[in-house]
Amino acid sequence: MNQALFQEYTKFLAHDQKRLGTIKKQIRQLALFRLAAFVVAVLALIYLPKVSSWLAWSVALISIALFFYWIKVFLKKEKEKVLFANLIKINQHELAALEENYSNFETGSEFTDPHHHYSYDLDLFGSGSLFQFINRTVTQLGKRKLANKLSEPETNLTRLQERQTALLELGNYTRWRQFFAAKGHTKDKQDSNFLQKITEQLEIRKPGRLQKLLLLLPLLTFLSFLLCQLLNVPWALFVASLLLNGGVLYAYKNTIQAFYALFGSQAKRLSNYKELLLLIEEKEFQDPLLNELKDQLLTGNQKASEAIEELQKRMAEFDYRNNLLIASVLNGLLLWDLRCSFKLFQWQMSHKGSIQHWFHILAEFDALSSLANLNHNHPEWTLPKFEDGEFHLTANELKHPLIKEARNIGNDFRMNGTGQIAIITGANMAGKSTFLRTIGVNMILAMNGCRVNASWFSMKPIGLFTNMRTTDNLQNDESYFFAELQRLKMILDDIKAGHAVFVIIDEMLKGTNSEDKLSGSIKLIEQLISLHTVGLVATHDLKLTDLAEKYPKQITNKCFEIQLTEEELLFDYKLTDGVTSTMNANFLMRKMGIIS
Repeated sequence: MNQALFQEYTKFLAHDQKRLGTIKKQIRQLALFRLAAFVVAVLALIYLPKVSSWLAWSVALISIALFFYWIKVFLKKEKEKVLFANLIKINQHELAALEENYSNFETGSEFTDPHHHYSYDLDLFGSGSLFQFINRTVTQLGKRKLANKLSEPETNLTRLQERQTALLELGNYTRWRQFFAAKGHTKDKQDSNFLQKITEQLEIRKPGRLQKLLLLLPLLTFLSFLLCQLLNVPWALFVASLLLNGGVLYAYKNTIQAFYALFGSQAKRLSNYKELLLLIEEKEFQDPLLNELKDQLLTGNQKASEAIEELQKRMAEFDYRNNLLIASVLNGLLLWDLRCSFKLFQWQMSHKGSIQHWFHILAEFDALSSLANLNHNHPEWTLPKFEDGEFHLTANELKHPLIKEARNIGNDFRMNGTGQIAIITGANMAGKSTFLRTIGVNMILAMNGCRVNASWFSMKPIGLFTNMRTTDNLQNDESYFFAELQRLKMILDDIKAGHAVFVIIDEMLKGTNSEDKLSGSIKLIEQLISLHTVGLVATHDLKLTDLAEKYPKQITNKCFEIQLTEEELLFDYKLTDGVTSTMNANFLMRKMGIIS
């Protein structure tokens, strides 16, 4: 465990727990103050009129003012209590993560896709996955953005270097990232649908005419009221103005219903988004990429948080219609529902081209915050070097990020030039498949701008395609072998389409006989070489390693050896040059009593 990180999170946790205790005490005091103010107001109106009515009403009004003031402070403190309760959880979860417990974080299992180029084979999503290891997102949009980044890593050299520097700076802002997470917590599964809906432009018939009506009709209503009240004009005039307002509301009832269906009872859902946008807007960044993203939250002279606050206010006003008494008064005098619909229409017209982009930026910061947290939590990992030119991959002491450190063995690996295939052999459980995943997962981290679990790592960014865990499809009447052939065809089609791809294959053609398998495997590797493909092939078929003699410049043999005695197997999980000389299937079967 990194002691500096342990002390950092422990310090934050102690501060937040102390602050939460203080806030809870203040809330209890405010509750007493409110009760006292209410009691004083009641007693003042009961007993003080005997002394002085002026004094009675003065004390009562002051007490009522204090009562409502303390309600306002109380609500603010309740919000602060939630904030620090969230901060406590965040630091507790990070301390658990330092002990290699990631069960508190979402798994991203909904993103599992057996047909993806590599995510299923490399355990990107699901319980114990790379996503769960990295994920600290607090919005559904950010969660999806992070999944997309892992599924479609960046291969542009310039953009990768920009993201690297952005993540390094963002990684330094631990407390800012924690407040971002604590103020977020908008993992409403419907939030993306909601945000998509509010950008749907609703139409209003003749908006110019309606704007004039909304100005003129309330004026006429108030004027008629004054005439009736002050000049004894028959009250029928005021009733007629109310009926006129009702007729206009009825004429626009479909429009009002459409706007309320879209915006009604949604104001609270925007509160957290506004807080997150405000955090980004107020943060002073040094990195050009972070500032570029931040600047996109400004539309003209208005900040995104201000526009969202305005929308939130309009939506809250629309909800007044849920109180029948208030709705009747407001609609009768001010055509309230129609006025709210028109204001929302104007808001949409002003911001329809911006809102989706604002939430795209918010999701980007949410995802980048998770990646930056990974960097921060693993300062001992190395920052990858990216170079252009021919493909190369160089790694020293490369380890799998998800294997517990106590038993995580590092390996060196080199590959230079195109048309290079490394054939990896070894006994069962010797570490072949784990090494393939180690290469793949660290490549994904690197091409997301993150640190990787190695002492040195350099590469040219490249696409990734794997064939490790093919599954059959009984519903489509597909056998395992046919499914694997389809997978291999997808790889070749992708390469032939001109995409630069690093291929990882684990025990190809498992579904056919050994002679057919060997012949097919040789031809596939020869085709990969002819297409200038780079990659790794793990196999138990030692005859496949003879290709190194036929293609000495393109094929290299690597292996994981074991020490086999009469009593036990010893694994060192170290990658070495050459072909394995030991197999362990018979030994394991005897140890388990399967054979004698």
